[in-house]
Amino acid sequence: MDGLSVSGWVIAHPSNLFDVLGFEEGVHYEVVVTTFNEDGSPHASAMGCRVVSRSLAFLLKPHVESQTARNILRTGRGAVNIASPEYIVEAALDLSVVPMSFGLGEVLGVPVLCEASAVSEFLVDEVVRGDVWLQVRASPQSLKYRPAPARPYSRSAALLVEAAVRLSRVEPFLGMNRRDEALRLLSEARVFIEDSARLAGGGRLGQLVGAVRERLYSLERKIPP
Repeated sequence: MDGLSVSGWVIAHPSNLFDVLGFEEGVHYEVVVTTFNEDGSPHASAMGCRVVSRSLAFLLKPHVESQTARNILRTGRGAVNIASPEYIVEAALDLSVVPMSFGLGEVLGVPVLCEASAVSEFLVDEVVRGDVWLQVRASPQSLKYRPAPARPYSRSAALLVEAAVRLSRVEPFLGMNRRDEALRLLSEARVFIEDSARLAGGGRLGQLVGAVRERLYSLERKIPP
């Protein structure tokens, strides 16, 4: 089935992840991981991901208290979605600024992000639960991608991803009574947001910066004195 085009997607064997998507072993990538909630609704979260070539595996680390961690432990499957920075920010903070739609993967039937540029469904092979992170090793079961020209690199969008990732971790750390860690994340996020705002211009990215800044203010109000 390699190279078959279906509705704008090119279907490839998952062993072609490195060649098709340009993954490099050991590099930390930020992706959107989609899973099923217990009620059957799709859930999306931004997450760091590394890819191992020798045994062809995704290495994921959701927070142990996150919805993604609960979904992975319950279902043992999900999908890695390669998406533009705006979708990563939206998935990290659920801002309702960037619309996201979901379909079902053809191999495992898990939710996939329709706006992704590439999708790989996975099965979980191994889970190690730590105090903070759930370390997940998963094997890719499918690969499809959209042939499209590369987008211009946006420093503003990249900075906003860094801010969103930090903000998404504040409440889980507060829930673990790790106030100092939450304060550190807020401080780092604030710097990234202001730098992003300088470079964002108007349009949807400017809207997204404003929404992320409001989320920062909201989280700051939750910090106990």
